[in-house]
Amino acid sequence: MRDARAGVPRAAYEAEPVGDPTPTVQALQAHAATYAQREGQRFFTDVRVQWTENEALVETIGREQSEYAERAAALQHQPAEVAQDATSPAHEDLRRLERRIQRDHRRSAHLKALIHTRFTVARLRARRYFDYSDEKVAIYWGTLRRKHPAAENIADRPPVLTRPMWLTVDDSHRALELWHGTDLFAALEQRGP
Repeated sequence: MRDARAGVPRAAYEAEPVGDPTPTVQALQAHAATYAQREGQRFFTDVRVQWTENEALVETIGREQSEYAERAAALQHQPAEVAQDATSPAHEDLRRLERRIQRDHRRSAHLKALIHTRFTVARLRARRYFDYSDEKVAIYWGTLRRKHPAAENIADRPPVLTRPMWLTVDDSHRALELWHGTDLFAALEQRGP
């Protein structure tokens, strides 16, 4: 018996199942993964300056907090009249250092917000492209099931594209850690001066 559509004996293709990773699905997977990688490169290019400045601020704040603790401890060991005089040069220096630490904390929080916003944008773009690619796979798979002579050997559901781990996690902080290898937002512990 011959199949009129294909023009080949039915037995030649009936036993061969169509594998999930067809070349078209593999090409869509590769294209989506490449797009996600480009989004990552664009993100790092966009935030390189802010990222470097934030890392420098984290180090500076750590040093300033240590210096503040040392100066505050040294001030406690001064005679009572010096320790109680709020207008003394030691107290003024301590207040200036405290204001500088607070300013650095504000700047660091601002930089983290910028980085987080740009990361979220890159993540949403990559997710949207994977969703679009999933739609293309579903359309292709439906067409393949309708047109292929051995449609009964093809899985009912289309294969799912494999997303990078940083796109599957809902927490942005965890996603950035998975993507970059470090957690930018945990690098600076908010300690008061």
